Amino acid sequence: MIHLRQLKHFLTVFDHGSFLQASQTANISQPAISKSIHSLEQHYGVTLFKRLPRGVEPTTFAIALEQHARRILLDFERSNYEMSVMAQGSSGVVRIGVGRSFIHSVNDAILDLHALHPGIDYSVMTDHADRLHQALLGNRIDLYVGMTNRVMHDPSCLVESLSTDKYVGLCSADHPFAGKPVSIDELLLYDWIVPEIEEAGRTALEAYFTLHKKPKPTFKIVTNSIEIVYQSLRQTRLLSVMPEGSQYEMQSEELARFYPENFEFERNVGIVRRQNFSSTPLIEKYIHHLKARLNALDNQAPIPLQEPADQL
Repeated sequence: MIHLRQLKHFLTVFDHGSFLQASQTANISQPAISKSIHSLEQHYGVTLFKRLPRGVEPTTFAIALEQHARRILLDFERSNYEMSVMAQGSSGVVRIGVGRSFIHSVNDAILDLHALHPGIDYSVMTDHADRLHQALLGNRIDLYVGMTNRVMHDPSCLVESLSTDKYVGLCSADHPFAGKPVSIDELLLYDWIVPEIEEAGRTALEAYFTLHKKPKPTFKIVTNSIEIVYQSLRQTRLLSVMPEGSQYEMQSEELARFYPENFEFERNVGIVRRQNFSSTPLIEKYIHHLKARLNALDNQAPIPLQEPADQL
């Protein structure tokens, strides 16, 4: 087996053309550096240096090996550097999952961290909570931020709860329900656009009508495309539900809230990681910035572009 020190000794002899000068440079005895070179020659089965009365001369084998030796040592030094910056959280890849409501916070956190550590790369997937959960357990993402209602007691997940908000009704800005409390009987007068069956909002809505012994309303459109939801609500009298904290979407899409009476379903929001997941300084730095952005979303507070002292 070849050791890195043997390659260093080889290059020192190659550069100085002398075992004596090489031993002095490497700060080892001449017999020791001679033994190191002899070990290399035995490994390759070739003669690397032609011994002369005064010094040595590299053979064609030494000239060929010299390029590889320098590359190997350079790669090793680079690996030390890359491992060091990764350990410090200055380089590497963060794989993030995000629900639609938190895309802006996730992106802002990326920009915050990029300003401090431009060597970091990011992989971001957007989806609904159930699919993000599957991606997390499949090791396709390191963490996700979104609704945590279904995974709060999942032994495979580590959940850091951040906030809660209620589900409210969503309609066009000029809908008769806009901004008002609405009885369950009134809700049955209109058709709905809802998510797929596995989504928590859809499940809560169906449970709401069942609990009050009412027939399920007509689900005119079933889709997980938020663009279709917004466009349909703007152009029709359809109704939908959405977490109240999704302020950005509601305002930017010129939609309005309404408030179904006694509809008490709340969304728990948090950061989810795999249980027993070995985190890294890089991931912890990103989570720090993400939490700052999510807290600012709740509190409308300014964001300081800095990291905790123990992460600098």
